[in-house]
This record gives sequence, structure tokens and C-alpha cells, in this order.
Amino acid sequence: MTVPETFHALRQRSYRWFARGHNRLLLRTRGRPERLGLRLRCLVLETTGRRSGQPRRVVLLYMRDGDGFVVVASNFGGERPPAWWVNLEADPHAFVECRGRRMAVRARELQGDERTATLARAMAYNKQWRSYASTVQRPLPVVRLEPT
Repeated sequence: MTVPETFHALRQRSYRWFARGHNRLLLRTRGRPERLGLRLRCLVLETTGRRSGQPRRVVLLYMRDGDGFVVVASNFGGERPPAWWVNLEADPHAFVECRGRRMAVRARELQGDERTATLARAMAYNKQWRSYASTVQRPLPVVRLEPT
């Protein structure tokens, strides 16, 4: 393993360690507290498992976009897409818990110019997404969760 690969692996582990503790808090409190630092915000996304049919909950960083939410399927910079994204591809209907409120949403992967513009805003908003985009070979899906 080269030094950059070792650093990348260490960075991934530290993000995951922090995320686990923060996730437990958000899952227990239905998305409270929403803020992660001064700018970053988190939500709880509940999808339906594509194989099990069981509800699956995950905490995600998001960026507000009008009445919807934008999330990036970065999987901490991993080469495989996150399970929540694969579940949404199978069934785009989901629920979001944010600030103690629960709402039904429909996921839509952004394409073309809309994706390019939103991804540029997302990269400026969250330096972690910017870092992940520079380290992965796969295109990162940019997903808009629209209230239904």
C-alpha cells in the first residue's frame, strides 16, 4: 500500500467511526439534531430493502434544494455504491426524518445539466463530497429526494 492509499483508508475509517456515533443519536431522535457543525446537515433516510423488503434506515448528509433534499451516493469514497442507493434504484419511494418530522419522498437521480449544476453546488457546500469525487472512479449519483 502506498502512502496516499494508506491515508485514504485511514480517513475512511475515521469518518465511519464518527458517523456511527452520530448515526445512533440521529436514529434515536428522528433526525435531531439536524446540524453537523456550522453548515452541514443530516437526515435519516428510510428505504425498503430490495431483497428483504424490510425497512432500512441510514443517516445521510444533505443539502437543501427548494422543498427537497439533495444527497450524494458517495459511500465514504468507496468504489461500490451505498446500499441505500441500490435500494432506491429498486424502489424510489422512501421516508425522510429531519428535525423530528417524518415525510414521504420520491428519489430521482439527477441527469445532464441539472446534475452538473447541482453537483457543483454540492461540492462547494460539502468538502467531503468534493474529496470523495476526486478519489473514486465511478460517477457519483446525485439524488434529489422530493416530498410526495
